Amino acid sequence: MAQYNAYKSYNIEQFEPRVVTNSNAAPKMKPAPQKTPPLKVVKKAKPTAAQVRTETQIAAKQARKAFAVAMAILMFMAIAIYSRVQLDEINRDISNKEYEIELAQSDSIKLNNTLSAMVSMNNVEDYAANVLGMVKVQDYQVVYVDLSSNDSVVVANGEQTDQSNVINANNK
Repeated sequence: MAQYNAYKSYNIEQFEPRVVTNSNAAPKMKPAPQKTPPLKVVKKAKPTAAQVRTETQIAAKQARKAFAVAMAILMFMAIAIYSRVQLDEINRDISNKEYEIELAQSDSIKLNNTLSAMVSMNNVEDYAANVLGMVKVQDYQVVYVDLSSNDSVVVANGEQTDQSNVINANNK
């Protein structure tokens, strides 16, 4: 019986380490060490009084500038915070006033409804009939006055004069 080798088709030799020798390549050379110049220690000369004075003046100017910039930034921040607080207070006042307006409008509507209910014709008629003892006018109680005829005035002694004559006499 023939042995079956399932891994024969794979070439595992290609994964083995190889030593590469190339005779055509030039040998690697180490770079020549560079010579560094010797270090010199330089001592700083002490500044004169005038140099110290000018340096302190420059430092003081820079400190004043930094302080002024910091104060300006703080002032701007304080103003921004203050304006936000004022804006919030104004918005709160506006919302409170709007709420009061809504309450007043609802009270007005309620009072107008109460007034219209009190003044309605049914309530007036009911009050007149029940409290004041009044009754509705009947047709036979109505008296019509005819003013189309000439007017006349009756004087106390019984004389009758025509109204048009009295008016003409007063105009003269």
